Amino acid sequence: MKTLILKNIVRNSSSNEEGEILFNALQRAYLNGEQLLLYVDSNLSMSSSFLNTSIGVFLDKYGFSNFKETVKFKGSKNQFLRLNQYITNYKDIYLV
Repeated sequence: MKTLILKNIVRNSSSNEEGEILFNALQRAYLNGEQLLLYVDSNLSMSSSFLNTSIGVFLDKYGFSNFKETVKFKGSKNQFLRLNQYITNYKDIYLV
């Protein structure tokens, strides 16, 4: 399993451009059959634009099951709850 430290690959987590960087890393891992451990610092806030362009686009293209198989998460409880809420909301409103 490869560790991906979010603050090392993006300058911030508030823009679509930076979200694309994370999406590209997630997509590479998925296409190469790798698992990623995504580490998010407790002081890093993630905007909805950033999440939509990274995790949202991944979920759109590859689905929730592939996300679960590809990405594991490490960070603070608050960061986990933020990501979990985003993914739960996504699953509740997105019809496949």
